[in-house]
Amino acid sequence: MLNRSHIDLDKLNKVPSNHPFEYRDVVSDDFPKDSHGIDGRRFKSEVEHGKYKNVAIYRESDDRVQYKKL
Repeated sequence: MLNRSHIDLDKLNKVPSNHPFEYRDVVSDDFPKDSHGIDGRRFKSEVEHGKYKNVAIYRESDDRVQYKKL
């Protein structure tokens, strides 16, 4: 994937199984906050398409998406 989300895999690996989390909890610290909206949508798409085999969408509303590690 040429344009992939800016997830910090160390942060993602530290999230406990069955524990809800949000994109902001796992995004790289050096990624600009003004780009989080676009990149968050990219991460959601990656999760929906199975890029992260152990992550699923847990809860979603109009302005917030929570994920859960399986």
